[in-house]
Amino acid sequence: MSQMLRPLCSLLQKSAQMATLGLLVTLLLNVTGCAVKFVSDYDPAVKEEIIRVAKEVDQFWGALLDTDRAQRSYDNFAEQYNQIESDIRALVMRNEIRLNNAESTRQAQIALELWSEDRALHKQNNNFSDFEAKNHRRQFTRLFTTMAKAEEAKKMSSVTNSNGENE
Repeated sequence: MSQMLRPLCSLLQKSAQMATLGLLVTLLLNVTGCAVKFVSDYDPAVKEEIIRVAKEVDQFWGALLDTDRAQRSYDNFAEQYNQIESDIRALVMRNEIRLNNAESTRQAQIALELWSEDRALHKQNNNFSDFEAKNHRRQFTRLFTTMAKAEEAKKMSSVTNSNGENE
């Protein structure tokens, strides 16, 4: 019977050793102030870039709405589409190169997808109704507001040391 209990005792000893090791590692991490981060650090430049691109998109929709419907052909707005698409692509890239930033990257990619869809729709129909333009304007406002709030929320995930610096 004692030979049958030996493997069980050995397993229990190994489990106890692993638990002790895990506890020591946890205590060591707590004492040294190490933290695991699952999101990127807050970057005020990214937040400002989001707001700048949001303003550019909003001005685009405002200009389109101020234009007589007969003058809303795609060609009259092609240059603005190019500029804004380039700015959104830069925002995607800026988010892609940051560590632990998948969620913000995805939001920027969604903005690019929506912008590309709107561009293709305008090119295909060669016009935009007031109703469509107002809806698309609201959609982008909500998206960029969400993106800016997400960047702002990263402030809370930053740990500061006694000197007030991010760790």
